[in-house]
Amino acid sequence: MKSRNRLLWIKLHTYFSCFFLPIAILYIATGVVYLFDIEGGVDEQVEYSISLPKGLPSSEQETLKVISPIVQPEEITLPADFYLEDEYIGWYGYKRQVYLEPSEDKQSAILHVKEHDLWHQFLLIHKGHAGPLFWLSAIMLGTSLLFSLISGLVVAFAVPKFRKASVQFTSLGLIALVAAFFMGG
Repeated sequence: MKSRNRLLWIKLHTYFSCFFLPIAILYIATGVVYLFDIEGGVDEQVEYSISLPKGLPSSEQETLKVISPIVQPEEITLPADFYLEDEYIGWYGYKRQVYLEPSEDKQSAILHVKEHDLWHQFLLIHKGHAGPLFWLSAIMLGTSLLFSLISGLVVAFAVPKFRKASVQFTSLGLIALVAAFFMGG
């Protein structure tokens, strides 16, 4: 590889690495800490009792009508993602969660408003629950990481004294991955 092309690969590798380093640290830190079951928590939680004479709401609009006498959307910004699962109804975002927890008779519910702490927000960013901007940045980080690894390999293959070691360590990494896959439970 000509030194001019090699310099271009090195520059691209460097710029992508520097740009994506902050979000990579976020993903690495949250991923590693999550392996130890540290998920963060809730900074604030408020609960309201709600009567449901017509039963559980079955849509976002119905849910808004039920909660609007208690919680005004202007006072508490509702997260963008609405869900209706297993009788839990509400909105979920990386900063807060607002949901109804129905009683057994389904004629009343508790409205929970939870403000996530900073670490839990970071974890939800990692898990892809922070909206399209963070989702896109995660895709870009993955692409950049792949580019950085491949460009590092290209540069290593271009330097004759690193070529043999590059092939050996790439092969060793592949063998370790396959072995870990088959040995895992």
